[in-house]
Amino acid sequence: AVKMASDFEETDSKFKTVFGSIQKEAEDTAKTFQKSFDLSGQTSKKLLGDTGDLLVGFGFTEKAALDLSKQVNALAVDLASFTNFEGGAAGASRALTKALVGETESAKALGIVIRQGTSEYKARVEQIQNTQNVTILQAKAIANLEIAVSQSGKAIGDYARTSQNLANQTRALQEALKDVAVEFGVILIPIAIKVVESF
Repeated sequence: AVKMASDFEETDSKFKTVFGSIQKEAEDTAKTFQKSFDLSGQTSKKLLGDTGDLLVGFGFTEKAALDLSKQVNALAVDLASFTNFEGGAAGASRALTKALVGETESAKALGIVIRQGTSEYKARVEQIQNTQNVTILQAKAIANLEIAVSQSGKAIGDYARTSQNLANQTRALQEALKDVAVEFGVILIPIAIKVVESF
């Protein structure tokens, strides 16, 4: 419980730093995302924060990064549910986030193939650059997400459709237990700090 509470503190701190200028909107988004997909508070903030951090590094505004991060991770949860992905939502999120930066190999495990060398792809990236006034890296990230969404038609909404299945109910229980552990850990952290300081 102490370890999980400590991890949550780190995750929460990163989340607040990544979305520093829009903290209220980011918190509301994380809560909505958490509720929609039966996630723990830590998982919700970690998924959104990790993807958002990469997108902010690409030059996206915090608002744009939050919106894109929500899209990426909603797709990740649905794909993990639809394909029973071994890495779960977190693994699917990592694969999709890598795909945004052009590392598309891991996305194949989710049934997504992005061919960046085609003339159609290059034309789409150029069109996004011109119409949305973004850099080439940002345009590629947007294009790759569009392709991932277009190739995931049957998976989109799968978690909502199958949330009562045993597999998803089990995942929801595991996420709920994380929140319980964090609550206990928050109470125990002051004691743990004293113990560590004593040692």
